[in-house]
Amino acid sequence: MNDLPLHLLDEILFKLDLKSLAMMRCTNLFIKSHISDDPNFEKGYSFRARSGFIYTCGPLVFYKPSVSSCDSMSQLRCLFPVYPYCYILGSCSGHLLLYRRGLFVVMNPVTKMFRHLDHSGSTLLATIIGSKKVNTERAMCVGFAVDRSRTTKRFKIVCVLENHTKYAFEVNDGDTWRLSETTITTNSKSDLTKRMKPVYLEGTLHWLRNDGSIIAFNPVTEQARFIPSIFHPKPSTKLFFASDDKINRLTLISGTKEAISVYTLVEGTKWALARKIKNVPMTENELEFWNVVAYDGKHLVVKDKGKASIFGVAHVYDMEANSWGALWSTRCKANYNDLDFCKFKPFFSFFEHTTKVASKDLPICRIIRLLDTTDGLGPADAFPCRPGGFNGMPDPFGMGPRPFGPYGPRFGGDFSGPVPGMMFSLG
Repeated sequence: MNDLPLHLLDEILFKLDLKSLAMMRCTNLFIKSHISDDPNFEKGYSFRARSGFIYTCGPLVFYKPSVSSCDSMSQLRCLFPVYPYCYILGSCSGHLLLYRRGLFVVMNPVTKMFRHLDHSGSTLLATIIGSKKVNTERAMCVGFAVDRSRTTKRFKIVCVLENHTKYAFEVNDGDTWRLSETTITTNSKSDLTKRMKPVYLEGTLHWLRNDGSIIAFNPVTEQARFIPSIFHPKPSTKLFFASDDKINRLTLISGTKEAISVYTLVEGTKWALARKIKNVPMTENELEFWNVVAYDGKHLVVKDKGKASIFGVAHVYDMEANSWGALWSTRCKANYNDLDFCKFKPFFSFFEHTTKVASKDLPICRIIRLLDTTDGLGPADAFPCRPGGFNGMPDPFGMGPRPFGPYGPRFGGDFSGPVPGMMFSLG
């Protein structure tokens, strides 16, 4: 293979899933170096790699690959439980920023490498991260960015401090916290939108404000700017801030029970309507809540929960097929505010001064196993259970982790309909 032209070698490697690619790294020093150290390969593979969604609900952590309208519902993976609660504060370029009762880490679930961070020096994090729980209303102030250049291998955590119309930025590059010299003052007063994660696009973190305008900060140059992209939603409208990975543009989703509108930022300052789609059917007197929870340019995910249902349901709209298709049970009883979605695209990149995850750190190991077993494994392989528990942990309720459907529901009476093995009735 060493004699193959690089473009032909890449075409072969690009067709491999992550596990096969990891095996290929072990066959040849040249291939290992090409996969691990060539930034052009990483960009090419990452562009083609299948992304997915990670979400948490209390102690539960789920991974769901992006699906098309014809994909199986059986790919939802769950680990139960991850005690104490684990919070995903950010996701970028195959890395997760996690907090779990005093443990603040950046980790790559694919390489199984992680790095401990000291959050005690941050002024803002002290108000967000408590001894047991995270203030989810303010967690959106935390931004996580990964510099994908192979020459630097750096990440930065940026906390935005808002004081009326003035914004300051607290920065951590893995070693210490410091207050950036950059500040920005806007000519209008509007708070950052609560529970709305910042969007990292083209090297810049973007925070949405309630009036549709944006605070932008470049973690490398530490330059900030104000984007006066005003948007005035109606009181009943649900908003979601994201990026369209296909066209590399900021996106604002505005939804009602009847229709969902997709706006993209054009000319740097204006939200322009790009698309309008009919929402999934919702009956007002039967609906407990609903919300848009994820968007990547190819798929839009809406979560809702009926009053008579135990769990919520996630509906996926295929933007290319122009239809609502795949759907799955979220397996969560909590409302939207307790359900935290984030996009995740696995890859092999890593940072210096990282450590291999030890088997004694069970919560992190479980999250790694969650992403480790998304391709072609049955429930016994994915989550080995032992008598009396799993991974050495007691399991008093008989709820050892396993993938859902087509292996059937886990609780009697969860779903209506007589179809065996289905997540829920389609009737």
